This record gives sequence, structure tokens and C-alpha cells, in this order.
Amino acid sequence: MPGFDWDVVIVGSGPAGLSAGSALSRAGRRILVLERDVFGGALQHVDWIADYAAYPQGISGADLATALLEHATADGMTLEQADVSGVEVFSQSRWVATSEGRGLSCGVVILAGGSRFQRLGLAEEDRLRGRGIIDCTPCDAGFYIGKPVVVVGSGEYASRDQAYLHKLGVDVTMVPSVEAIVGQERVEAVVHAAQTIPAVGVAVRIGTEPNTQWLADLLELDADGHIVVNEEFQTELRYVLAAGDIRVANSGTVAGAIADGEAAARRALALLAEL
Repeated sequence: MPGFDWDVVIVGSGPAGLSAGSALSRAGRRILVLERDVFGGALQHVDWIADYAAYPQGISGADLATALLEHATADGMTLEQADVSGVEVFSQSRWVATSEGRGLSCGVVILAGGSRFQRLGLAEEDRLRGRGIIDCTPCDAGFYIGKPVVVVGSGEYASRDQAYLHKLGVDVTMVPSVEAIVGQERVEAVVHAAQTIPAVGVAVRIGTEPNTQWLADLLELDADGHIVVNEEFQTELRYVLAAGDIRVANSGTVAGAIADGEAAARRALALLAEL
């Protein structure tokens, strides 16, 4: 096999990326997982998971992320913090570039960047992120006990966060939409149906979208931004795979993402055998 930096580079450390990394590491391959945000991915934002058979009594997202990370590192996988900015495909190798200016060669790339909460598109969302805009409800809920928080949305994500915050003693209000978020240094209120609702925190839970914005010029995406793959998790670029919430027709479950990662690992091993 050519002298790559790594046999496989996996982009994303959620359940799909970690399960793929564990399987490949157990097979004796040199595996690097790159994560832009927090290790464990979107699992860290989930308060409780009840649909994963390995934990029939349920488990918190943070605890499952910790368990998967411990298994993956014990299997020999390497994790690093990095923001991947591009992937280049050459005849004999793949090149993964990061926004810090690094470049890594490998035989196979697995894209497992998962999804993120959709945004409202308001300028205040970026300006007030970390100052009242709540990305991770289980992570930050303790700061808002006894204080007013607005959850924006009307579906499962919004209802789940509303119930979680209410149980902790947060003064929570759920609205389907807002026209504005008010505040200079921190969130002070939101505007819904021309009414100003005081709030020191806002959780926008109107749905999710795949983390594929940086891939629009590289790979075929469906109308919702998911990566188009075949039945073997291969994208249109040979030696570039996609698994988990980032791909079309994903199950949207933790168990499904873990199964995706294991299947992508099997395909990656077959591709590596060709090199």
C-alpha cells in the first residue's frame, strides 16, 4: 500500500464516525478521526436516548458519547480537533485539508459529520451565540434554572427540549417561530407575533440539517443537503464514503448511525485492499 499518513481519515466523531473508527482500528488499520466541535458530535446535545438496544434502559447522550469514545480509543483510533475545509481525490491517494492549513494523505475518507440544528437566519444568532443562544440544552440548562428561556419550534426537538428545561425548573416558553432576537451583549427577549417575550436564553429547535455546506462543490447532494451514496455508502468519488445522518435515506437514529459506521468500515477495508 502507498505511504499514506493514515489508512482512513474520518470526518466527524458522532456515532457513525466512532463506530467506523473502532471497526477499522480493530482490523489493524491506522485511523484518524477529525472533529470540528466536541468529541461525540451531536450526541452531546441529546438528553436521553431510548432507541439503542445496547442500553435497553436508556442512556444520556453524553454518557453514550463517552462510552463510544472510550471504546474507539481503546481500539487504537486517534482523535484530533480540526475543522476540515476540503477533500481532494487523486488517482493514488486522497488529501484532507483543514482550515488551519494542514493536509493529510490517506487511502479512504469517510464523511460522518452528522447534522446540526437549523438556524432561523437572524444575524443575532451568530452575534449572541454563547451569550444566550443555546446550542446544547443538556450542557447549558443548569445556567438557566429559575430564569426565562424560549424554545423556538413546534416539532419533536422543541418539545423534548421544552420538557427537559421545565423538569429542571427553567421558566420555559415554547413558540413556533420568532421574528427577532433582542439583546446587545446577551439575549434579553424575543419577538413572536409582534409580542416581546422576555428571555435570557433561546433554543432554536426548528429541525436539523446535514453538515454538508462545505461539500456543495465536491459531491452530489440531495435537495435537503444530504450526500448521495449508493448501497455501499460510496459517493460519486471512489474512495470517499459517507455514513450516518449526513447521507441520504439515513434512519435518523443512533442505532442506525452506528450500523452505518460499521458498514462503511467494511466497505473501506475492501477499498483499501485494492490499493
